[in-house]
Amino acid sequence: MFTPRTVLVVIIAGILGTTFNAIAVNIMAGEEVMPLITSLGRNLVAIIVALLLIPAFARGGNLAAWAIALITLTVIPSLLAKFVFGAAAPWQFVLTVNGIYAFVATLIYAVSYRKH
Repeated sequence: MFTPRTVLVVIIAGILGTTFNAIAVNIMAGEEVMPLITSLGRNLVAIIVALLLIPAFARGGNLAAWAIALITLTVIPSLLAKFVFGAAAPWQFVLTVNGIYAFVATLIYAVSYRKH
């Protein structure tokens, strides 16, 4: 399940998801995009949360894996943003930009996924 290949894909998926999340934050709230994209903390959290893609796709069917991934990769970072990192943005905003992260990360992982 956790192989060097799947972990590498998760790293790429997490970083690309965070990049699109940062672009969305820039468009929606006018925040500077490069500090968001290059933030080590944001990328580490994104990669750690994206690790959930591995068991989701290994255990679930394609539709179930997508549903689990989109929900968990949206909700967990949103809870962290609000309750751990103190994001002052409204819930709708936080869920929307993290939904973008979740979609992009899941898409990247799904495209590269190989059932063993």
